[in-house]
Amino acid sequence: MLATSGPNTAGPRFHLGAVLFACLAGPGLAGAGDALEEIEAPLAPKAYEPMSADIRAAVERIAILPSEAATAEAISGTYDEAQPGLVGGADAGRRRAGVSGQVGTVNVNFPVPILQIPSAIFGGLSGAAKEEIQEFRDALTEDIKNADSQPLMNSALALDVHHQVRSLSKTEAQLLSSTANIPDTTGAMLLVGFDDFKMDIDKNRATLILTASATLVRRSDNTTLYSRTIEYQDTDTLKNWTKDNLALWHDYTNFASHYLARELAGETFFRQLLPLTLTPRATQSARAHRKYENRFVSESPAPELAWDAATREAAEGEAPAAPVATSELTWDIEIYDEHRIVYSGRAFAPSHVLSYELEPCRTYRWSVRPSHDTGTNTGYGDWMRLVSAEDAEFKGRNGLVGREASVAPAYTQDFPELEIKCSRRR
Repeated sequence: MLATSGPNTAGPRFHLGAVLFACLAGPGLAGAGDALEEIEAPLAPKAYEPMSADIRAAVERIAILPSEAATAEAISGTYDEAQPGLVGGADAGRRRAGVSGQVGTVNVNFPVPILQIPSAIFGGLSGAAKEEIQEFRDALTEDIKNADSQPLMNSALALDVHHQVRSLSKTEAQLLSSTANIPDTTGAMLLVGFDDFKMDIDKNRATLILTASATLVRRSDNTTLYSRTIEYQDTDTLKNWTKDNLALWHDYTNFASHYLARELAGETFFRQLLPLTLTPRATQSARAHRKYENRFVSESPAPELAWDAATREAAEGEAPAAPVATSELTWDIEIYDEHRIVYSGRAFAPSHVLSYELEPCRTYRWSVRPSHDTGTNTGYGDWMRLVSAEDAEFKGRNGLVGREASVAPAYTQDFPELEIKCSRRR
């Protein structure tokens, strides 16, 4: 999770360690155990398709486990005993090119094929380009080896997913290590892990692609009920990735893990397809910028932000969804600086006055997402992003694609901007 700043922030927290613990939370759904056994293994979901409402309703209790891969090897063994299959799966993954790390007492691997550039291509590069690539490779390798300096451990991803499921759904979730005993009351296991990390080097630019997946497996017979894979991609120059002690790389890992955990948890347990188009609008305290579209300027460090919600038709590739009256929606609002989330709040109308001040002389990016209480559960829509339907995630992109990491992370690049003016001297 990304770090938060400011008083009483209710947003996600940034987890640096790889500590595993078990924690029960939230009320279960009565009688859901039998319903889960009756569900047949579904066909593979489409590129953008959350887990079905039937499976969500049937899952009463889950165990969330960090896993190298949600494969048959990774979930083999008996669930009433320690899980050698999970450790075996991790060990098999460790044999791939990568950097090893430690999760508790269990060795796990973050699979990183560090700059595997074909020798023919590498041989055609200039000496300066080779030196720059080698510098990036060496610095990144050392950084990844230090598990305490980055969130790219499967246990950290599992912890973030657990936090999301526990906070935003009514499913009873327990976080376990890969070698823990699975409680008899567990209906299913959610296996969460980073699948792959790739680098695409083109002259002096590097594109980083991090992929993660979550697989829900029924405990009684190892049937896969749902599986989702999502990727996070961003790009910039090699020089920008390596300067300031890999500062841009650290931002990338923070935002990537933040996004992937949210998406995996949401797609499985609380994402609702709400047919809405969200657009920001100016207020008295956050006026529209004269030159830049979707940038708002405020003299106040705690302005009012507002947005419009219009019903739209389902886009191509998007599952149809029943319309929801905007009067029935509530809203989450978040504000980010270039490194982290700095504000989070809750709104009951399409506007929100910040409850505490932001630091002046800075430009932020902000967004909102709708939520809808159905009476039995709460569904959460997508965060407002200023992209056309053709460019939206459900079009088959299956994740976020950044344009220039040093300008804005892929996660926030399509959020509206908020410029807080410098305080005037008295």
